[in-house]
Amino acid sequence: MKFIKSDITETIDSLRSKLYQKLKSPIDAMWEILYIGSSQHYLIENDNNILGYCCINEEAALTQIFLEEKYCSKMNTIIEQLIKSELIKSASLSSNEPIGFNACLFHSIAIKANTFCFEHINTAIEVNSKLQIELVTTEDIPDIKAFLKEQVGMDDTFGYTENLVSRKEIFMAKESDVLIATSECRISDSQPDIADLGIIVNKNYQGKGIATQVMQMQVNRILKRGRKPICSTTLENIASRKVIEKSGFYCSNIIFDISFTNN
Repeated sequence: MKFIKSDITETIDSLRSKLYQKLKSPIDAMWEILYIGSSQHYLIENDNNILGYCCINEEAALTQIFLEEKYCSKMNTIIEQLIKSELIKSASLSSNEPIGFNACLFHSIAIKANTFCFEHINTAIEVNSKLQIELVTTEDIPDIKAFLKEQVGMDDTFGYTENLVSRKEIFMAKESDVLIATSECRISDSQPDIADLGIIVNKNYQGKGIATQVMQMQVNRILKRGRKPICSTTLENIASRKVIEKSGFYCSNIIFDISFTNN
């Protein structure tokens, strides 16, 4: 069995497309773009046949794995070889990929929930709110970047906000010229029927129901576009989970951190 370093080529894209067709629930955009997308990709080869691919991040954590259907019986062996070769020390995988996920569970010595991923019931919500949500424009970018740094410690020096603005996927709400919330509504390129929602509320305005109002309004916006809303939050963010559940979402999969033994 060989694990061959690869860029994200047409071969990888073709295999990933097959994986997405088999997922039990949508893949979270943050994990797809930031964590999986930045991982080193490997082609899995045996006797000159490409069995599938896997992704491993800088911390030697497996972030995605897929095998062609005719090779799925080899998944357990492949996970075992990845561990023994010390290519991986752990995995961060979603329960929406059951074959690789279950094989990792078999070899685990510890497991902890990391991120809860939600799907919507796809029914519009009656919203009683006076909030005005508007698209962020190019002129607003400096204010948005300052807001992100102040509220969540994100120093956007890599064009994240500019990209969202160019795609018309970031919104804001103000009160007396004070930026009280931003909301991302990311239209998935890889999952044609999906849109990801994310909300940040100004710390000085939290606890006033603003997050719920923004979330519900954005859910309705996505549904009108014919897309299915999804979102996610970490294990520790209980307040966010409450907002999500009030807005018609249910947890459809969980991303777990899985630790392995080297025996």
